[in-house]
Amino acid sequence: MNTHKMQKILLIALTVLITSCTGKTATDNDSSKDVTNSDTLQEVSAQVNSEDSGREGYTFKTSFRKDENGQYDALILTCQKGEKTQEFVCEFNWAKGQDWLGESGTIEEEDINFDGTPDVVVCLGNFGVGDSYFFYDALVWNNNAECFEKVEEYSSIANPVIDTEKKIIVSQYTNMENTTYREEYAWKDGKLAMIDSSSESSNDAEEE
Repeated sequence: MNTHKMQKILLIALTVLITSCTGKTATDNDSSKDVTNSDTLQEVSAQVNSEDSGREGYTFKTSFRKDENGQYDALILTCQKGEKTQEFVCEFNWAKGQDWLGESGTIEEEDINFDGTPDVVVCLGNFGVGDSYFFYDALVWNNNAECFEKVEEYSSIANPVIDTEKKIIVSQYTNMENTTYREEYAWKDGKLAMIDSSSESSNDAEEE
């Protein structure tokens, strides 16, 4: 793991620790308040109209998994079409209490690899202060194999935004030292790779 990524993870962890001391409650639209490790959080019917793809007809649902301490440490994303089922374990960065689930498990369909077919993105949740650090897991559709494949690199990208015009994924976040980072990712040989990164400190801007 490179030094920058390690620093990012440590800063996020410190941010969460401080927030947990001040307290956080579930939002009004949080449907996870009474969730157990086997309860369905959300189910979504895919709207894909493509005669040459097996992608149409899938439904998706998420459920939470608990660790031995009763904390939620992952969500399970299930993709189903008739009798065909795929199940993916999406690990949290660290275990969450029930009131910390927030938007975890929210499903969206986006074309993240820009091949014209919708993929699946699921929110892992907020692992920072306010809206500072949201992380997601993603599945891309493999049309040749007619199945979903997990994008391992996606879950380490903070606040990913899909830029369909440039065909890149943009990450932007600010740490506790008021330094804003911007990273750009593109697809290379079927994997996401960082192609550009920059940072700007608000303290530097004030000094100018």
